[in-house]
Amino acid sequence: MVSWSDLNSDDGALLQLVDGTLLEYSLSEEDADVGGGSVVPSEAEPLLEPCPWLAALKDVSAFDNGAGHRSRLVIGMTHQSRLYCHDRLLADAASSFVLSLPHKFLCYATADAHCKLRFLPLSELVNFDPFMGSDENHMLEGYEPRNVERGTRLVAVLPKHPDAILQMPRGNMEGVYPRALVLPYVMSKIEIGEYGRALTVMRRQKVDLNLIVDLNPTHFLETGVWSFLDQVKKIDYLNLFIATLQDINITQWKYQVPEWFRPKADIDAEEELNPDIHFDYTTKVNQVCQKLRNIMILAEQDGQTKGGRTILDGHFLLPILSTFAKENPPQLEAALSLIQTNAIAKQASGGRKPPLFSEKAQSSIQYLAFLANYELLFDTALGMYDYDLARAVARNSQMDPKVYLPLLKRLKSLPEIYARYEVDLRLKRYELALSNLAKSGEQHESLEGASPAADDDIIFGNGLEQCMSLIEQHKLHRLGLELFGDQSASRERIMKSLGHRLLEERRPETALSVFLATEPKDIEGAKLAARSSGDWRSFFTLSMEQADSEDSKAQIALAAADIAEELSNGMKGNYAKRDRYSFAARILLDYCNDVISAVDMFISAQMWSESRRVACLYSRQDLMKKSIDSAMSYAQICLGEFEDQAVAFRKANKRYAEVIRIRKDAVRDGDALPGDLGHDAADETGSLFSVASNASNTSLASNLSGSSIGSVASTSSVISVSATSTFSLTGAEHDIKHKSKFNKLGRDKKKKKKKKKSGKKKLKPGSPEELNFVIGNMKENCIFDEARDVIAETIAFLSQVGKIAFARELFDGYNKLKDEIASSQKERIEKSMAEQEEAEKIARREGQKDHEKIVLPVEAEVNALHCGDLPVSIQDLFSFL
Repeated sequence: MVSWSDLNSDDGALLQLVDGTLLEYSLSEEDADVGGGSVVPSEAEPLLEPCPWLAALKDVSAFDNGAGHRSRLVIGMTHQSRLYCHDRLLADAASSFVLSLPHKFLCYATADAHCKLRFLPLSELVNFDPFMGSDENHMLEGYEPRNVERGTRLVAVLPKHPDAILQMPRGNMEGVYPRALVLPYVMSKIEIGEYGRALTVMRRQKVDLNLIVDLNPTHFLETGVWSFLDQVKKIDYLNLFIATLQDINITQWKYQVPEWFRPKADIDAEEELNPDIHFDYTTKVNQVCQKLRNIMILAEQDGQTKGGRTILDGHFLLPILSTFAKENPPQLEAALSLIQTNAIAKQASGGRKPPLFSEKAQSSIQYLAFLANYELLFDTALGMYDYDLARAVARNSQMDPKVYLPLLKRLKSLPEIYARYEVDLRLKRYELALSNLAKSGEQHESLEGASPAADDDIIFGNGLEQCMSLIEQHKLHRLGLELFGDQSASRERIMKSLGHRLLEERRPETALSVFLATEPKDIEGAKLAARSSGDWRSFFTLSMEQADSEDSKAQIALAAADIAEELSNGMKGNYAKRDRYSFAARILLDYCNDVISAVDMFISAQMWSESRRVACLYSRQDLMKKSIDSAMSYAQICLGEFEDQAVAFRKANKRYAEVIRIRKDAVRDGDALPGDLGHDAADETGSLFSVASNASNTSLASNLSGSSIGSVASTSSVISVSATSTFSLTGAEHDIKHKSKFNKLGRDKKKKKKKKKSGKKKLKPGSPEELNFVIGNMKENCIFDEARDVIAETIAFLSQVGKIAFARELFDGYNKLKDEIASSQKERIEKSMAEQEEAEKIARREGQKDHEKIVLPVEAEVNALHCGDLPVSIQDLFSFL
């Protein structure tokens, strides 16, 4: 017989018969009068074996979450050390057990090969469903099990403390604080607001103090922090709590709050009403420090805490300093100001020592130096321009007096504002340094008797030259213009310096505007910027404004030739190819009177009509003939390439259909994702599109580009380009057949050939890389807008100069290529659609309701590849001819 653990001994008991049957003995008031009671069969399930050691709960409603299947809870241990919960075997080797209602655990010690102290939550035992399967077996592991010595017995669990009493194999008694008891204990204390008791236990048991905040951060910051300061009376405990704060939520990984700790109804209500789920833990430290600091300062001003505890002045000084140092970034300047203010207040009340050298101030500085880097603390004090405070900080740190004493002595000897300039420069606060240096010059502070600083980085002097040096060294032109904007001479120097800086940074367009905004305008700087940016119009406009003699015009002509060459070679400006040659031709005509080179430039740009117009304007029949011959040569090259492009596109299109089928099968089989050619590959094919279009645009035109301004492209040289483009230096390799140790040349070539061969990457058939490669080939063999416009202009030009046959042949050749590409695309798309329909039919026959249709991101773009139509005017022309 055993009394109910949740009732008094007079309220009944649980009886177990020899065969394991459970009975309940109850004693009513009437039974007590006659000296008897009633025995009825128990509502609890019987144990599988008779158990001489029993513990039972009569009312389990406090642990039932609504999913429970029993009204009683009975725990028993047999002579064979088997531990049961009704018909559930909890452990086949248990030495002892305790049913602890205050801690809401079934605690027991195992006696197997790996002895542990286990803690099973009563709520999980009550709500355990044996039909849930093996997934529920984790319940038997318990909460935070603890290793113990073999043969250890559990004697008791103290009801009011997270302490378990163990009997060791040698017979001695030991008290331990298992994590399974400590964590729920401190969590419950934090929940009810007993922060002092919780912090004491957490400090002793080395539990992370962040748990005090993280368990309910919003409640702690709104109301809990007041109780926290009332209950935590030791300053060291406050400092320890502040020092351990971190911008993380430890309840998510280190100390996860178990589900049984709070009832499910409470958890659901908290999720709806509690703003903790939206709390920003990345700023937790700053929020807690600011709240604590404000309350501590308020308590010192009132002389007592909110709970009525008396507080002396300066009681919270060290914790307040801790909050300043703990914030991110550390508020060291505010902390030093607080120390200084308190020290001055103490001196006003009768102190004899200098304020910052009092015992209280020195101990505060020492504590702050312990919390923060002493060099950073000294720099902060120095940055406050308080040299006595800096000396007090340095005195309580590890700084060498031979270093800081001469520095502070020099700063005190300098004029006030100029000394601030040196401090700012030393601390790399360059904008403040420039402001103080300019202010020192405005107030005409005298530096007579002062010597330059030992640091070479500090510019000595407070004049405009020193300001300009500082501006140019640290790129402070914007601030310099604000400080010296009302001084025309200074503003002019800063503007010119800014323009040259922009040129060095390769921002010539902005530099041009800056030079022209200078008063007076810096023409030479503007010309330099215009030439660097390729803005030839601005360059020649500025040059002509200064041209006041024949020599100046001659210099402009020489510069024009150089600029034209730079433009044609793509060295200056961000212009399209045809624009570059057109601009170069315009410059050569306007400023060099070089008709031949200008016509060559127009021919290189495939601007046949313009080259012929210029040649006619200057009555150059030879150049007119050259323009016509060049257009005919270009048409001949195009015709040859059209045939090759049609064959190459059809071949690439056929391979594309095969690769795209492989990729779709891979996606359908799960070997790849639909986006395996998603954003990255789409971007890559997009870049291939631009590269391929440029290649197709330039492949027809690159043969006619001039290599220099003075070069004259003859008809024969233009026509022979196609032949020379296929020329390769293979004969040189065949000549070197003897590879001896004396033949260094042959040996070097062999090494290079091996390296090249080993570095060659072979595409895997059907891979995303091969798909990208095939798509690139298809795009390269299409003719896009720019090249199509050149072809259209060539057809129109040839028809206008009487070369109708050539024009017609080029017109037919382009249309044939366009039709070939369209036909190839149509055949592939129709075949793909037919295959898709056939696959759907097969899937329906096999009983599949929905056949998965795979579409890769690149398909829409590839299906849209085509050659555009020629202008309507050209089509109308050949509809009549």
